[in-house]
Amino acid sequence: MNFALILAAVFLFLKTGEKFATQESAGPTVKLLTEFVGQKTGESFAPQVFNDPSQAAEYCATGKPVAGVVTPGFYFAYKKMLNMEPVLEIKRLQVLAERYVLVTKGAVLGTLTGKTIATQLAMESRFVAGVILQGKLGADVRLVPVTDVEGAVMDLVEGAKNAPAAVLMEEGAWQVIHADAESGAQVKAVFTSNELPGNLVVIFNGKLDAGKLKAAVRMIPAEILSSVRVESFTEVNAARLGQAEELFNAR
Repeated sequence: MNFALILAAVFLFLKTGEKFATQESAGPTVKLLTEFVGQKTGESFAPQVFNDPSQAAEYCATGKPVAGVVTPGFYFAYKKMLNMEPVLEIKRLQVLAERYVLVTKGAVLGTLTGKTIATQLAMESRFVAGVILQGKLGADVRLVPVTDVEGAVMDLVEGAKNAPAAVLMEEGAWQVIHADAESGAQVKAVFTSNELPGNLVVIFNGKLDAGKLKAAVRMIPAEILSSVRVESFTEVNAARLGQAEELFNAR
């Protein structure tokens, strides 16, 4: 029996809809981060990775996680139930701003109400409908989960069976597709979101000292940060987070 694992506190990582955000695929990578933070805080951390927010919430309800990195949508949905305190915000590597773009083959925004939209964030439908799309397509948008947005765009372009009416993707993914001479010429962006909050470093149930955790996280070496596609950890933009939460709770 590995007593080190039994005694280790869980540091949770959630990346909704990301194919490789699993314990098997990403666990060894994020372990480098949790080991470093553990050394600086005097704690022993075991990473636990999820790509499904419902599964992550069920796991968090066991009381095992003491801290984690979660999406803003997860934070809004479960902050009271799981007593989450946001302590830092993540700036991702080579991402100037967190925005999403809605892409269609020819349809305009007003005709997409009730139509299917493919996105990695399908499991965060309330965040998509209220915060990203700002209610422009109603509260109950029809989201289809995909892990490959480029493949979803190709289905859209080719008119494949069960192709979505639109694809919602990160702005960076849209820039790549838009630059492609073949597929980029056949689709268009019909909506771009406002700048959104980044993923959040959170503490659960006050189980860690926020100041100690912030100090440790900010000392993480660049090579470890780049391995998890993070440029830096910044102070939480409280105004932007608050505006997004208002939209989330407006429905």
